Amino acid sequence: MICIVTAIFSEAKAFIELFELKKVQTKPFEVYQSDDMTLVVSGMGKLKSAIATAYISTKKCCDRIYNIGICGTNSLEKEIGKLCRVRSIVEFETGKKYVVDNKGDVLYCFDRVVDRKKEKKELKRDILVDMESFGFYSAAIKFYTKDNIGVYKIVSDRLDTKGITNDFIYKIVKNAIKEFKW
Repeated sequence: MICIVTAIFSEAKAFIELFELKKVQTKPFEVYQSDDMTLVVSGMGKLKSAIATAYISTKKCCDRIYNIGICGTNSLEKEIGKLCRVRSIVEFETGKKYVVDNKGDVLYCFDRVVDRKKEKKELKRDILVDMESFGFYSAAIKFYTKDNIGVYKIVSDRLDTKGITNDFIYKIVKNAIKEFKW
């Protein structure tokens, strides 16, 4: 069985619809399930993602686990809505790094929403940024082998969150699912 960890419901909604997942639990996290998939909505941030990932992993219901959600980028080359496979995750505040895969992009995980005006000088070129991946991976690696963990992000913005609505997030995730390879 596959497990997906998303931060917010608008990231989860397209998976719930496409795979006909049913809500099986609301506390401590919303959990949706079918015969082949479990999805947990963690809430925003590294800590919430780590806790939700550990929680669902202790249920021993999944063989593989993925963190899927939106991210920002400072790359002009990445189109809004592009599905990105993550090669490595760097915790911005500490510099600690996880190598997730041998292909893909570098993802910097922050404790806050990143604004290009404030962070521009601190960021390297052509990176992705989010708020959950480092917490997710820190927990997932305790329960799964590296080969059974994946991180995929969908570009939602160029480090400017204006216009990022729940409906917008739902639509770009729904479109990106078509490209996803399990």
